[in-house]
Formats: sequence, structure tokens, C-alpha cells
Amino acid sequence: MVSSMQVSDGIRNDNEEDDDPRALTFEEDEGEETMPHSPGAPNGGIFDQEWPEVDAFAFALNSSNLLQFVDPNSVQAALSGYDLIERFKNLSGTQLDEVKAAHMSELSHESTADVAHWELEHQTWELFGTLSSHRLDGRIQAQDLPVELANNKHTSNQRLRQHLRETDAKFQEWCLILQWLCTYAPDPSDLFDNVEEIGGKGGWMYTKESLKAEKRLRGKRGKATLAFGARGGGRPSNKITELDPDAPSRQQKQLESEDEDSERFLFKAIWVFLRKGDLKGAKDLCAEMGEFWRAASLDGGEEVWDPMVDGQRFDNQSDEESMDMSENSQAEGVTGNRRRELWKRMCYAIAHRSGAEDCEKAVYGTLCGDFESVLPVCVSWEDHLFAHMNSLVEEYYSQYLLRHGRLSPAALSFPAFDSTAFHSRVGSLAEDDAVLSRIIDSLATLDYVKAESRVPLRVIQGSLMSLRFHELVDELYRQLLTFRDNPDYDPLHEEGSIGVDVTDCRTLRIVVHILLVLQLLNAGFTEDTPFHTQAEFLIAAYIEFLAEAGKLKLIPLYAGRLSPQKAIDVMGVILNKIREEPLRLELLELMRTHNIDYVGCLKKGMEIAFDLTKNHYENERRHVATLSVTAGEILEEDNLLIQGLEWLVLGGEELKAESVGCATVIYKRLLLSGRLAAAKRVSQTIRSTDLIPEGGDVNHFSSEGIMEDGEIRGVFDSEVDQWALAVLVEMEVFIQALDELEAWNELLGQKTDRHPDRARKAALSEAYNSTNHKLGKVLRTWLDEALITVPPFPSQSHIIDPSSIVALRNMYIPELTFALHDVYIMAGKYVSKNLLGNTLDLATVVADPNRSVLKCFTETARVEEYLRALGLASRSVLGISGVSPEKNNNKLLGIWKVR
Repeated sequence: MVSSMQVSDGIRNDNEEDDDPRALTFEEDEGEETMPHSPGAPNGGIFDQEWPEVDAFAFALNSSNLLQFVDPNSVQAALSGYDLIERFKNLSGTQLDEVKAAHMSELSHESTADVAHWELEHQTWELFGTLSSHRLDGRIQAQDLPVELANNKHTSNQRLRQHLRETDAKFQEWCLILQWLCTYAPDPSDLFDNVEEIGGKGGWMYTKESLKAEKRLRGKRGKATLAFGARGGGRPSNKITELDPDAPSRQQKQLESEDEDSERFLFKAIWVFLRKGDLKGAKDLCAEMGEFWRAASLDGGEEVWDPMVDGQRFDNQSDEESMDMSENSQAEGVTGNRRRELWKRMCYAIAHRSGAEDCEKAVYGTLCGDFESVLPVCVSWEDHLFAHMNSLVEEYYSQYLLRHGRLSPAALSFPAFDSTAFHSRVGSLAEDDAVLSRIIDSLATLDYVKAESRVPLRVIQGSLMSLRFHELVDELYRQLLTFRDNPDYDPLHEEGSIGVDVTDCRTLRIVVHILLVLQLLNAGFTEDTPFHTQAEFLIAAYIEFLAEAGKLKLIPLYAGRLSPQKAIDVMGVILNKIREEPLRLELLELMRTHNIDYVGCLKKGMEIAFDLTKNHYENERRHVATLSVTAGEILEEDNLLIQGLEWLVLGGEELKAESVGCATVIYKRLLLSGRLAAAKRVSQTIRSTDLIPEGGDVNHFSSEGIMEDGEIRGVFDSEVDQWALAVLVEMEVFIQALDELEAWNELLGQKTDRHPDRARKAALSEAYNSTNHKLGKVLRTWLDEALITVPPFPSQSHIIDPSSIVALRNMYIPELTFALHDVYIMAGKYVSKNLLGNTLDLATVVADPNRSVLKCFTETARVEEYLRALGLASRSVLGISGVSPEKNNNKLLGIWKVR
């Protein structure tokens, strides 16, 4: 946090040439000057949407117990973290339901895209929760196979599989990913609504009827009857003549065309069931189609289980993450296949049989863990990933059985898909940590799924699975920096783009909430880890989005997750966008609630306002167009400075001295550029009567010097702070004098039909007395004492510098003198002729060697101008103002001729 600053404005002196203003979004980075605006109702962009999910996600985060835990490594914190992820998943599910309900009759292109997004986001939160729970579970540790399993060759391999999953983190993770892919696969019932119709025609019905007809025609001895004629006839020679399941492959012949169609449908449907992980559904379909033998053959994928050897088998022991899933039912006797590995090799042989349909090959390839035979039916990113993961899981399990002597020589003598050689670069799936990374990257190169792999949520899913989420965060951070240098940059059209855009609000929201959960669980992106800076920039970018979307009350929640200094930098930018006082007070309370250093934030906001507006005042010609405090326009840069001061004042006792110092700098900028209306706004924002402790006298600060330290100890306890307060009071007195002057001029400008108007004359008299008193006081004493009692400044401070006080006096003292001179002239005309003589008294003040008024006239070369005005006034005093000197020989006039 930047402490009290020096010399006049901001971090550096106003006179420094190299102090380039910085962009609001990245306080550390140089860029073009950017003037913040208060969120209202601009058109276009993110303002076209209400973003209800943004509020919902913020509410879920804010209400999570995860924010309250001191120890992020505790069990309670972990449970709260998983609960928060579950809330995020439920929120995306709710949004999905709402989109579908809102467009129930017909989905437009936009609503279809919304449905697709929320479906993918729901999947993403499920995946993140599953992987987080698994990866943060310290109970998964490698263990040797228990003796009772290692020495008993009769136990089911299923028990070895269970042990492998419980003790091998990689195998368990791959099983979880495979299960996730199955969970979100298309539901077969949604794809096949005519199963019953086709099922009634199953069991090779047409081929069976054809064989029966031929048998009737040939007679009992099988000889052709006269019905076929001399030329013979009968069924085509390429049709099977027997009905056993192996007939087509054994005879190398076909079924009837209707049955061929039914078979193609059946294999396509079985593939869909297997893709869903529903082996039972596939077997039920086979039974409905009349192919009971095929349903029985699918049972070969279940490992044997003998209750006498393996004990009671409970429902939760079913192996749901592989293709040998049980039906979750309690069997009384021995179930399953003792030669499952041999059965898998049979499936591999069928999958590579020539002449078979793609779906048939894919079914058997899925059952045995083959990748190549499944690939032709994969149409989506998930299908391809499923084929890879299914192959990896089956291979990993088979290699585990091989290491423990559970593969029979008969099984090893037949070929199987070598997933190790296909997927690994080190010859071992267990030792290769880059397998998933290569798979995800390979999907991005496939022409028919390349576009899908570039969908932002697919990119996020891939980064989570391959443990490269930090690389995604780094890429988005790189994009932020590129946008800083090139606002027209488009990351989606950049060579090598992975399909994510940091300006996409949904992508940014999801990534930010993922990394926040990881931070809160101490699982990455904390201050002591790499990529912490990148994470903070993304959170800051999301905060900027919230500000632009008008979600200002949500900002402290996310700023509270930043490191203290980053929170100050970010909030300092945001505060300058907010002008409504009720909202300011609420945000101030929210900053306290979320343990944000609000004092540092208020100071930073003021510092940024100084920095952003500096050139607007340095490059402006210094002049006074008018002494009116109401006629001038308050420009955007003026408002920004005043807003920063308004925030500082809300800081209370702790920021009183800082507020006073900054107010003097703001006064200086506004007054030196002639912006008196804005200066009056400053006087209304910070009042000395609200700053001086009870018992203090504001007059002591304006005309009689600095009070004793003891009288204001505790608030303005340093000599510099007291001096700044005295300057502030002088500025207030100056604005009050201009107020009185404007009231006098306004009253003069009012016309009346009655002459003379006693009431008007009385009002003018009263106005004159007040104007003469306040304007005369300023003219005689304004900032004189401040120049005499300048204390030594610390190395850095926000406070007006003495040279600026000299410039202000030179700029305004002559103007005030002329203004007061005119007041006396007009008062002599409308109030009392005797008041004209005050112009001569004023001249004595200007010429007084003990005062500094004459110095101001001398340094600004305006002495001659004043003497001319004084000469005209003197003639009026003598009652001869209308006589031309050239026509009057009276020598008394000579003393009023000014040369």
C-alpha cells in the first residue's frame, strides 16, 4: 500500500514530465489514459444481458462455509469445497432447465446455443468435483496385493480390480473419467424410439421364414419339386442355410435383407448402450430382439464371483466403471466368467474380422478395450475420448492381472490391442504422466472434432483431466496482456489459438470460480505457488466485468480473494466508477466484511484519480475567465478528482489528514485552471467544520496561523497536517468570498420598475457589507500565513506545494482586487456615493509595503492596469468623472493622469 505521498499530486510531482498516466484495468501497466465512468445504462456489449447466473454464483460462493475456514487443509474445508462445487453444478442445471422451459415450443439458434452451453457447464462442474475429490483424497496410497489375494488363485479377479482401484490413484482417476463420459453420453431411449417395433422382428425372423418356405418346397427328402421347374430355383446361394449364431461367419453367407437391417440396428443400439456404460440395457435389448444367445455372450464381460470363495457380494461392489458391470443384483450361485481375458481376445478377433459392419466391430472393440475398431463410429469429442479411456482402463487392468500371474497361457496366446504401445512413450502406462495430455492434444488435430475441441468448455474439461488447468490460466493471462497492448487483438483468430477468449464472460466466470475453489482448498494458485500472479489478473478481469455489468455489490466478495496489495490496486480502480453515495457506503461496509484494506483502497482510488487526470490540468492554459462559482462547467476529469475525495472523506478519522492534504492538491489543480464551479463542489465535499475536533476554532486556521499541537492532537498531529488544514480553511474562505461576490452581482443584475426601490437598496446594502467583509479579508490575508509557515515536507505526501500557492495568489489576488474595486464603484452608484471612496482605501492596501498584494500585481505585470482603473474611480470620487482632461484647464486633474 502506498503511504502518504509527497509533493503535490499523486506518486510524483506535478512537474515531472515522465509520469505517464496508466490504464485503469492494470494499475501496474502503462497504457493510454482512460477515464472511468459510472455504470449506468450504456448500450451494447455486456449491458444487453442481465447475467442472472453471475449473481447466483456469487451468492453460492459467499454463502459457502469454505470462506470461513482458517485451515484449508482440514476435512471440513474439503467437504465445504465439494459442496460449493456441487452448488455450482446445480446452478448450471437450474439454468439449463430454465432455458429449456423458456423455449419449450421452439428453440431459436441463440437458445440452442444456450442449452448447449449449460449442458456442457453442468458436465464441467461434475468433472471438476469428481477430480477434485479424487485428487485431494490423501487416503489413496499404493499397497501390495494382500496375501489372501496373492496366494489364492481361486479368488475372483474382481477383488484384484477393486484393490487396484482403491490403491492406485491413476487407475481410479481414469475409471472416474470413463464413468463421467458414460454418465453424460446420449440416452439410448432418446435415440431409439422404435425399439419395440423392430424388436418384434428380431431373431432373424425373415431368414427363418425363408428357410422354412424352402424346406416345404423341397419336400421331406430335400429334393426340388415341380414348383421350381426344370431350371431349379430356391434361395440365393449367398444366404445362410442354417440358423445357429455362427452360421454367417462359418458359411460366409448373409441373412435376408430385412434381418441384415435389423442386425445393423441392433449393433448400433448395443454400441449406444455400451457408450452409456449400460451393459444390462444392451443385454435386455438383445433379448427383446429375440437374440438371447447374444445377450448371454455379452455376459462374458463379467468377472466370475463365487460366494463360497469370494464371500458375500454387495450391490456397491459392482464394477460400474468398466464394461464388465454386474446387474447389481444378489446372485445365489457362481456368476460371471472365469476366462474373461480369453473372452476379451475373442471379442478382439471379431472386431477385426473382415466384412463386419462398423457398429459390430465397435461393439466388440468396446468390450475388449480395442481402440482402432471403435474409432470409425466415434462422431464427437466425447466419443473419441471414451474410446481412448476405455482402452486405457482395460489395458491397465490386464497388465495388473499379468503382473500377478492371473492371465492364463491360453489367453496370452491370442492377440489383443496393445494400448501401452499405442498411448505411452515410455513403455508403461503407470509411469507415463503425459498420456492424457497427448490424448487431449490429439483430439484437437482431428478434422472432424477439431471445432468441438475448441469449444471453451471442452478446453476447460481437457485442461482439468490432463492436469494443465494452470496452462489455461496462463494463456488467458497472456491474452490480457496482449489486449493491453492491442485493443483490437482477437485471440480466436490468432495462429495456434486453442479456442478460448478471455473476454468471453462465461469462460472467464467458470475459470475464475474453479481457481477460487482451488485456492480456498490450498490446491493451487496461492501466493506461495507459481501462476499466482496470473490467477490474480484473471480475478481482477472478472471484477472489471462485474463493474461494467453493473454488479458492483458483488465486487468486494471477489476482491477479498486477492492478495492485500492486489485488492487495493483493483478496488482503487473500481471506486472511481461509483458516484452514488448510498452505494458507496454499502461497498465500504462490504469491504470491511471481506477483510479488504479499505483505507488502502480509498487512498489508491485517489492516487489513480490524480494520475489519470494530471495531464488535463498541466496542459491547460492558466487563466480566469470569470470569478463565478456557478457558471463554469464541471468536466469529467474534475468529477473524477472530486469522487476520489468523496471516497476519502468516507474513511472517517483514519483518513481525515489524508483527505485534507488531497483536497489542497485538488483545489490547486482546479483553481489554477480557472475551474471555480468544480472548486466549489470540493468545498461542499470536505468542510473544515467537520474536520476540526470539538473545541477547535476555524478562524485560528485562516488568519492567525497554526494552532498549538496539543489542541488537535490525535487527528492532525503533525506540523504538515496542521499546515494543510490551514490551507484548506483558506480555500474555503476564498470560495465563500466568491459566493458573496456572485450573490452581489446577481442582485445588481435584477431589474426593478420602481425607482428608487428602498427594499432593493436595503438588500444591496446588506449584500455589499457581506461582500466587502469577505472579499476584503481574502484580499488582505489569503494564503499569506501559509507561505510564511511552510513546514518541511516528508519524502512523499499528498499536499499542495508552496510554489503553487504563489501561483494561486498571483492569479487571483489581482482579479479579486479588480472585483472589489468594481463592488465599490457599483455600491457608490446604488447604495451610497460615499462608498466610492473605498476605492482609494483599497489602493492603500495594494500599495502597502507590509503586504504582498503589490507583489502579485508586479509579478503579473498588472500594476498599470490597476492604476488606470484607480484613476477612473478617483475622478468619480471628485465628482468630475465625465469631464475630459483635454477640455479642462484645472491643474488638479494632473495628479489623476496615469502614464
